[in-house]
Amino acid sequence: MIANDRTSTRRRRAKRLLLLAALGFTSGCQSVGQNVAQSTPNERFSTTNQTRADDRTVAVQTVAFTEDGDADDLRAEDLDELDELDVELEDVDSEDAESANDPASLRDAMALDAANETAETDPVIQDQYSYGFEQPIGLTLESIESMALGSHPAIAEARARVESTRGQYVQAGLPFNPVLQYQSDEIGNEDSTGLHSVQMSQQFVTANKLGIAQQVQAREIQKQQAALRIAELRVLTRIRAAFATAIVSQRRAEIANQIVELAEKSIESVNALLEAEEVSKIALLQARVEAEQARITAENARTQLQANLRTLAAAAGMQTLPPGPLGGNVGDDLTAAPWESLLADISTNSPELSRAGSELERAKWSLQLACAQVTPNVTGTVGVGVDAATDDTFAVIGVSVPLPIRNRNQGNIRSARADIAAASAAIQNTQLSLEARLAEAVGRYQVALERYTRLQESVVPTSEETYKLSLEAFDAGETDFLQLLTAQRTLFTTQLNVLDAAGQAKQAAAEIEGLLVTLSL
Repeated sequence: MIANDRTSTRRRRAKRLLLLAALGFTSGCQSVGQNVAQSTPNERFSTTNQTRADDRTVAVQTVAFTEDGDADDLRAEDLDELDELDVELEDVDSEDAESANDPASLRDAMALDAANETAETDPVIQDQYSYGFEQPIGLTLESIESMALGSHPAIAEARARVESTRGQYVQAGLPFNPVLQYQSDEIGNEDSTGLHSVQMSQQFVTANKLGIAQQVQAREIQKQQAALRIAELRVLTRIRAAFATAIVSQRRAEIANQIVELAEKSIESVNALLEAEEVSKIALLQARVEAEQARITAENARTQLQANLRTLAAAAGMQTLPPGPLGGNVGDDLTAAPWESLLADISTNSPELSRAGSELERAKWSLQLACAQVTPNVTGTVGVGVDAATDDTFAVIGVSVPLPIRNRNQGNIRSARADIAAASAAIQNTQLSLEARLAEAVGRYQVALERYTRLQESVVPTSEETYKLSLEAFDAGETDFLQLLTAQRTLFTTQLNVLDAAGQAKQAAAEIEGLLVTLSL
């Protein structure tokens, strides 16, 4: 009789553990840590401050189960499945049967299945995954950025343009070549063979035009260097935003795959309870519906992941990414971003302002060049000749200077002055544009950060508590399986919302870190 009681206790506990493990994993209900955003500027936003998040673990409430049922309700397949879970059940005396029916905690029940499947399947949902989103070591953001900086065609194009302007700088400082000419005069005059001479002329550049022209091209080099920096930042920003999207999709796909596996186990467990007449057929049908929805979600997640990986590859200037998962934490460095420090940093380091400033300096030097061009160049000529009739030798010397009477370069001077005014206005316009773009990006970042923080502090704990109470009510027979699934679905959706909020905040942060170059018109 004691042996039968022990077997009955073992069967009832096994059945409950199987269902609890399946339901718990299907919902993704883990202990979720707290990682609240601090009010310190991000190091990547400001060079003076850095914040590290504090991790706190929310304890998981113990959920106990007691049950009175027939010892023969559990099938042999269920016992085999229990053996696969490597659950050790000790025999207990009849007076300790009630305590033997209670799992130590919800986490213990959920860990039963995870311990055996870690080496065969994707990593299980880790504690605090909703805040750290840590991925296995794989293809990191830094490695992708390094590859893109070395081979992206947009960056290669910008570098080539810099080299082009360097060549123009050299050319602008080169003087005119001398001109060698042969000249014959008075040929056939009184049957003479004429005068023959060899002459060399040289145009001499006055008013330091060559030096000023080089200064104009030097500012053009600075302008193209700023354009190169803009191209690099634009590529890096797009990579960071695409990486955040892809790593969120990767995590969603991993979670969805786990949900499918555990939803299928839920069907088996509910079917066992149905045979034991502990639940109705509605619970089994609902479990099947949940499993099918989980399969659809997993398939969609895989499709979206592939699309996001292709987007990331294109952003990095590659046909395909190297094989392997993405590695990194999408939730890192999500801290409050003070407006004043961000604006000061962007105003100091923005390549757009640097490019606009170089354009202003180029316009000023262009005005100097236009004014210098009023002073005409001088052309000198020297040569030697011979009179073929008398064999007399003679020299040729000449000087020519254009007279700036009608053309004093008035049009170019006027144009250069207008260019200075336009460049000055462009600097102010760029500054205002940066402020507007920064306000828009910081607004999106703050909205995502606030949503991320509120989900951590309020929604996730409430969803966890609701799910735990639903489990207790279901065990006590006070609610049905459908309500339990609803609470489970709400918790799972909330955790995914935390993941999405972190991804959105990371995308906005990438734009700010990239000095807003991707938001320029």
